[in-house]
Amino acid sequence: MTSSLYISFEVFPPKSGTSEKFVGGVRALAGTGSHVSVTYGASGSGRDRSETALNALCDAGFAGSIAAHLTATGQPKDQILALARFWKSKGIRRLVALRGDAPPVGPGEFACAAELTEALAGIGGFDIGVACYPEGHPKSTSREAEIDHLKRKLDGGASHAITQFFFDLDLFLRFRDECVAAGMEKPIVPGLLPIASLDGLHKFADGCGATVPAWLDARFAGLENDPETVRTLSVATTVSLGERLAAEGVDHIHLYTLNRTRDAMTIARALGVPQSVPFPFPATEEAA
Repeated sequence: MTSSLYISFEVFPPKSGTSEKFVGGVRALAGTGSHVSVTYGASGSGRDRSETALNALCDAGFAGSIAAHLTATGQPKDQILALARFWKSKGIRRLVALRGDAPPVGPGEFACAAELTEALAGIGGFDIGVACYPEGHPKSTSREAEIDHLKRKLDGGASHAITQFFFDLDLFLRFRDECVAAGMEKPIVPGLLPIASLDGLHKFADGCGATVPAWLDARFAGLENDPETVRTLSVATTVSLGERLAAEGVDHIHLYTLNRTRDAMTIARALGVPQSVPFPFPATEEAA
């Protein structure tokens, strides 16, 4: 592989406070990839933890290397936009605009991610990413409506869309072709999920409507008590998919790290992405 491929990473904030291990892990990832996005849960759950982590990372000098997640639902419009302006004042220039999985939209909330994206673009000065779903969003009314909504997000100010995780290359390629046919010219960035456990993967997949192929079940079957083999196979599987994506012209991959920083950096190295900051912890530790 060559270094023409670049990677962005996604992490979740520590359960309490902001650990040195978390900041160190972000430092290592930021020295490897284009940026590190810090997420929080659906419906805005974990927002306080996310804001604590983002503040700590800004204070540590990483504002230019991180992306803040914002969800449309679960918070009034003015509060969301005030938070975006606050992140901008701290030096954050990347945002990920999502709808969130809240039930019906409450009074004064953005109705959807497209509305949020348009409002954030109105502030100016942000590089905005949005989500997309090669296998369809579980709550989508139709494929056509979903494609139209994605186009609205991209036309409304997003610079790129990041896919839900997938393991079937053809699913992504067909989806990318659909987007091009619908007039979308901005990048569709494939999101890849290294596998921490087969049970955990199925729970994630069930929640977002993604498919776990039979070959993947077979590859990880019976390894519940062998985490090191799972990690080895997970890295190899993700690298293989990344190489195939690069062969299809993809130049940017988004890695859902699950805070398994060493695995993420190993995948990046195997794909030819150079690291300017060494991993700072013993092999047994993670930036959780």
